[in-house]
Order: sequence, then C-alpha cells, then structure tokens
Amino acid sequence: MLIEVRRLRVVLGDKIILRDINLRFEGPGLYFILGPNGSGKSTLLRAIAQLIEYEGLVLIEGRDAREFDRIELVRKLGYVWQNPFYGFFEATVEREIAFILKNIGEPVEKMWELVSFFSAEDLLNRSPFTLSGGEAKRVCLLSVLVADQPMLLLDEPETELDLDGLNKLIHYLKKSFSSKLIIVATPNTLLAYKLRRHIKKIFLISEGRIVASGGSELLENQELLRNVGIIPVGWWYEPS
Repeated sequence: MLIEVRRLRVVLGDKIILRDINLRFEGPGLYFILGPNGSGKSTLLRAIAQLIEYEGLVLIEGRDAREFDRIELVRKLGYVWQNPFYGFFEATVEREIAFILKNIGEPVEKMWELVSFFSAEDLLNRSPFTLSGGEAKRVCLLSVLVADQPMLLLDEPETELDLDGLNKLIHYLKKSFSSKLIIVATPNTLLAYKLRRHIKKIFLISEGRIVASGGSELLENQELLRNVGIIPVGWWYEPS
C-alpha cells in the first residue's frame, strides 16, 4: 500500500491552491494532514482521488493514478467527502450504501455488519437528502467504508458527528490502521490527539504548502500550530 505525490500543483481559476507538494504515504498506517480552512488539504485529497485536474504526479502503488479506470481505482481507494451531501444521488440510504458494492461486483450483504456498527438501521428507508448533518456523515462514511478498500482518504470525517458517531469513527480507525493505509485531512487537533498513539506521521499544510511533518509530538508544539492557524489542543483547556 503506497501513495506518492510528486511536484503536485493545483490551480483553480487564477489562484494557486497547492504548490509543489511532495509526499509519501506507506501503509498500513494512519496519517493526518492538519491545516486550517482554505489551506489546501481537501484539494490535496481530491487530487489523489483523481477528482480534480492537477500538475505533477500521483502514484498509487507505483503506478500513475491517471492510468486507473474508475472501477479499478474505487476498488483500491475510498474517498469520503467533507460535505457528505456532495456524494449522494440515490433515492434511499439503503441504495446509497449498496451502490458501491454493486458497482465493484461485491455482494450487497457485506453492508449489514457496518450498518449495524454505525447504528444506521433506522435510516435505511429515508432519502439521504432528508438527513441531518450528523446522520448524513454516518451514511457518507458507510457508503465508502463498506467497500473495504485497502486505502482510504477521509476529508474531515468527524464533522457533524455526535458523541456516539465520533466514538464509532475513532473505534473504526483504531481497528483498521494496522491493515489499511488511512489519510485523514482535518483542522481538528483533538481528533488527532485522541488517535496520537496510532498515528504514523502528521503533515502540517498552510497556504498550499507542507510546512512541517513529524510524529504525534507535533501536537505538543502549540506555537507551531498557532502559527499555521490550527487550534492547538491546549487552547481548549486554557482559562477564558
């Protein structure tokens, strides 16, 4: 399991979003890309997932990602949207979750264990477009994770989730990091801190550039995090 990004550059309109990004993610393992809003972390994941145009190279297990057809790529790489509603298009939640399995030729019955784990049984007959933000994020996660891909790109997977949803997400990541390559992009240092013992590497991104990298000790560097524009974990405990 290997994803390499070389000299990646993304320009949208007249704005440079990503500048000369060079990264290597080798699995199994859990990686975090931490950055403030607008730093380019979502764009980076979308480029890896082949959802936007870019300059440079994305290699998946040594092969140019542009060479994969869509089904072949989906079998290898799962992508969870920051805004879950972007990925919805089926009439019911059940059909939304089952869609990816049907498309890669896997039995739909594989979905039920994960549906139960994320406590989504009561949502199955509803339209995904009628869900609350937290419900939608659970379904968005389910509709990708159910395919059991070896590599996962999770764009702010914690947003909108309630306590139960967060606990289930954290439990899933703790259970899966030893057998999958998982990349989480988020501004949320608290999520990273909860998973600090399992993180292989953290990358800090600011204004389209990787500005620092290291292990979970980066979460203790409050000055660096503040300078990048990320809320450090200690900020939550400072007296107001």
